[in-house]
Amino acid sequence: MALTTLKDDLLQEFREERIMINEQIELLDPLATSLRKPAAIRLLSSGTLIITEISCYIISLGGIAFISFMHEIYPFSIMGDMFYNAELRNKAGNLNLLYFILGVYGITAISVILLFIIGRMAREIRLKNDILHVAGKDIKTIIGQHLERKAAHDTIEQRHMLGLSGISMPPAKQKAPVHEVINPAYEQVHTFNAQPVPNI
Repeated sequence: MALTTLKDDLLQEFREERIMINEQIELLDPLATSLRKPAAIRLLSSGTLIITEISCYIISLGGIAFISFMHEIYPFSIMGDMFYNAELRNKAGNLNLLYFILGVYGITAISVILLFIIGRMAREIRLKNDILHVAGKDIKTIIGQHLERKAAHDTIEQRHMLGLSGISMPPAKQKAPVHEVINPAYEQVHTFNAQPVPNI
């Protein structure tokens, strides 16, 4: 396995980070758009859900009180009169009259339970809407940070002309060490001194 330099590792990490940021922006941008909605509509929706929730709870409590005092309220008090009147009970039939009374109480009880369930569902929807609103704000913040990071990457790439988009940095000229610089004057003097002196 070939060893890589720090520069190669940093360039590879730079490329991978750019790819990851682009992919995350592509994933999060449609999600942020779908979660984004005007504050007025969200506020109206939350207000409507709160009113629905409270109304369902109040009606449920009223329904429980209504079941408790149904035998004293006028239209339903006739059922008690019919049940305790032997002549009417014989005409209608004991079993039929009992089923009728149980049916009225049962329908009322089921209505109260359904209203309570609707109130709980309105509460759950309101809480989920709050969570979605916070999530939409957080996703917009994350996308903004990713876009800033992407802009910083583009700036670095343009400043240093990195080889990420087919552009490579021109090779730098190598500087020779000071003691290896050729001095023509020194070479001529050295050559002149090295020649033998002719005999006269």
